[in-house]
Amino acid sequence: MYQPELLNMPYLCKDCGNKSSQKFPQGKCPACGSFNIKTPPKSTRQAIKEKEPKTLIEIVILCILWAVLGYGFWNKFIKESTPTAVSTSKQSAPSENIDF
Repeated sequence: MYQPELLNMPYLCKDCGNKSSQKFPQGKCPACGSFNIKTPPKSTRQAIKEKEPKTLIEIVILCILWAVLGYGFWNKFIKESTPTAVSTSKQSAPSENIDF
């Protein structure tokens, strides 16, 4: 059973539901005094500790990509099309009257 709140909270009291990212003092829940505590596997705790914040270059690239996506959307769907210039070259009038 997947419980996403356990990824942020490594320690959970099974009796009262108290959550903490730090180890409970003396191995018992500070809220109810229960020793019925659940901890996630070591791999999950290690992944939480090793999660690095975004670097400046990653944030800049992210902003540039969102700007390009926004400009493309604006250009395709929102921007009003400008009328193209119609050529005004003189056409020779037909020499024959073609009335039906």
